[in-house]
Amino acid sequence: MVFYFSGTGNSRWVAEYIAKELNDSLVFIPDAIKQEKYSYSLKQEEKLGFVFPCYAWSVPTFISQFISMLNINNVSYLYYICTCGDDTGRLQQEFCRIVEAKGWTCYLGYDIMMPESYVCLPGFDVDTNEKEQNKIYAAKSKLNFAVDDIIDCRKGTFVTLPGGCTWLKSVLLRWAFHKWLMTPRYFKTNEKCIGCGMCVKSCPFENIQLNEQRPEWGNQCVDCLRCYHSCPSHAIEWGRWTSKKGQYLMPKDFHGF
Repeated sequence: MVFYFSGTGNSRWVAEYIAKELNDSLVFIPDAIKQEKYSYSLKQEEKLGFVFPCYAWSVPTFISQFISMLNINNVSYLYYICTCGDDTGRLQQEFCRIVEAKGWTCYLGYDIMMPESYVCLPGFDVDTNEKEQNKIYAAKSKLNFAVDDIIDCRKGTFVTLPGGCTWLKSVLLRWAFHKWLMTPRYFKTNEKCIGCGMCVKSCPFENIQLNEQRPEWGNQCVDCLRCYHSCPSHAIEWGRWTSKKGQYLMPKDFHGF
């Protein structure tokens, strides 16, 4: 069983690949949360996996909260795969602590570098088309190794991308991100907005509503930026720095397996 979350499609692509190779079922975490479905049963020798994007060099808060509420028996082998645009800091150690609090052990983890989607601050933007393709090509190869390791039930295998200054990123900067930057209050629309409602349809948590043909963001935002990247007229902005930045979505029909 593979639980996953994806905003712009990177983690969805990875989760679909893993589920296909392992012949496992997929659970989209926002759907489970909306249905308040937290109890699941694993088949004999079925593996338990989590696929999610890195947020501020850490595990997204709503992912850790979801895991804390899960009720799953017979967990014999657990792994995670994290997608990221660059590095992940101390995410591996954090994820292991989260599942240990459930009485589980994480035996394997992979960080998979994928096309960049975070654009909110200066110095962050989407990748060039060439860099996107290079990342996806490298990700395919790395995923093949991950699948083989999962099938073999490898233990103690963590192929991660911590980068430098891990304490600064995963502790101090993460705290600052969550306190001041991971909020819907900076979302707005400019004069390009056509009131099409694509942002409403794209939001994984149904957190956006149209008011007089203009979107309004509620309090369930997880800052996945799918609304920004899905807007056909590039009318959605976050703060002061996104108006001239690019958009990125992994096409739903793209497999590349």
